[in-house]
Amino acid sequence: MDTKTINLRDLPEELVRRAKACAALHGMTLKDFVIQALAKATLEDIPATAMPMAAFTTPKTKPRKKG
Repeated sequence: MDTKTINLRDLPEELVRRAKACAALHGMTLKDFVIQALAKATLEDIPATAMPMAAFTTPKTKPRKKG
């Protein structure tokens, strides 16, 4: 499996603490816990209104003007 590195900043401290605790309770690393959580979240049948795809496809920068 190919992998990609991502860095997440400004996560709520309480959320990170709970995620680390859940990972430890399941005998897994935080990385493996996050991979499993993302896989589950993206494979479930999520209503389109709950997760707008525009958030994943809209560029964050404006296109440059030509000329």
